[in-house]
Amino acid sequence: MKNKVARSLLSVFLVLGILFTTTSRIKAQDKLEVKTTFYPVYFLAQQIAGDLANVSMLLDANQDPHNYEISASDVADVQKADLFIYQDDEMEFFVQDLLGVVNPETTYVLEATADLSLLAGAAEDEDDHDHDHDHSHAYDPHTWLDPSFYAQQAENVLNAFVSLDEANAEVYQQNYQALIDELNALNEEYKAALENRSDRRFVVQHAAFGYIAHAYDLEQVSIAGLSTSQEPSAKEIATMQDFVIKNNVEIIYVDPSSNSAIAETVAQANNAELRPLRTLESVSSDELAQGVDYFDVMRDNLIELSR
Repeated sequence: MKNKVARSLLSVFLVLGILFTTTSRIKAQDKLEVKTTFYPVYFLAQQIAGDLANVSMLLDANQDPHNYEISASDVADVQKADLFIYQDDEMEFFVQDLLGVVNPETTYVLEATADLSLLAGAAEDEDDHDHDHDHSHAYDPHTWLDPSFYAQQAENVLNAFVSLDEANAEVYQQNYQALIDELNALNEEYKAALENRSDRRFVVQHAAFGYIAHAYDLEQVSIAGLSTSQEPSAKEIATMQDFVIKNNVEIIYVDPSSNSAIAETVAQANNAELRPLRTLESVSSDELAQGVDYFDVMRDNLIELSR
């Protein structure tokens, strides 16, 4: 079991992790050190902090937050941070084990979706799915795909920065407001582009787009579940093949970073085209170097959904 391995690892490095703690939350340095788990929370922190913090991610671009296993270096990195931000317990299952060795007196821990109402997760029938993991989602964690919901998370991040660094509260507030203005504009773009979409349904391989469907009155039809490692049974694949034939589905959306084999199998039933729709769980290092960000990918997604 992955959790048992993680707990054993953390037990070994507990003492090592504590060595990195200090007697105050803000270390003796010019900038706050902020550690985030993966891209959606990284982007919020980076946008709101601006030049006032060094913001980094635990996960590399090719790593899946659903199934990530923490390492000794992760423990050390988080212990050295002034602020640690993660999405929520439904996304990064590994965080609960990691928090067992984080000293809250020296590292401020923020769950970005704290006190927000998440959509219910898809029910999982143990008889109809093939599972190679031991996690299930009671709630859908992919909140950042709804710009309006993402804006609510941004307020949580803002409050964390202000709590740690009140002297720069005005700068954080200005950066936050600029981000909110952009998110509001993006939301209006989605509304305008999708309000007259003739077919309110869209078919995806990975059920990560429930917040888009909820926000813009669409219906997500998924081949697999919320977790990228969840594979549908032969019965479910056959059911989806019948669906695409009966509804003349011409497009099936797949995140380019995912294995598209299952979607390809379903698409063959009606010669449907596979098109990219990104979950934004990762942005490659090359993209980051080129300045590609959340807004670029979300607008690319909108172009695809507008087809």
